[in-house]
Amino acid sequence: MKKSIFSALLLLIVGCASAQITKGTILGGASSNLNFSSVSPDTGDSYTLFDLSLKGGYFVIDNVVAGANLGYQKVDDFSYTSFGVFGRYYYQGKFFGGAGFTINTFEDSDSQTLIPFEVGYAAFINEVIAVEPSLNFSIGEDYNTFGFRVGFTLYFNRN
Repeated sequence: MKKSIFSALLLLIVGCASAQITKGTILGGASSNLNFSSVSPDTGDSYTLFDLSLKGGYFVIDNVVAGANLGYQKVDDFSYTSFGVFGRYYYQGKFFGGAGFTINTFEDSDSQTLIPFEVGYAAFINEVIAVEPSLNFSIGEDYNTFGFRVGFTLYFNRN
């Protein structure tokens, strides 16, 4: 009985240890809110939506990444770019939660700051590539947003 408990405990510890994303891993990825569509509301005016975000980061300690992101969103003839910094914590190397600070710059040179939050799951296809679905909530000066994103992320130098 003692050997069984010891073996199970050892297996659990080894499994959790191998589930970490180690310091020195480099993260790079792209995501979208899966919105590239033409919309025709009841008013008759149609418009097209497009959204893309790129991110890169470095694991400063095991399971903690700090990085920067760059985004572009276009709604018909109106567009804006965004730049921000973010941090994420990974639990068992798969579940993550994060927060950041983002500045959106609009075509007319106006800008707005956002505080984005996210929770998600890194589903690893292999040792390097993960598909990352996530729920996102951003608090802005004039508005708040809630959404679902899916992205592909590369984890280089992951042990």
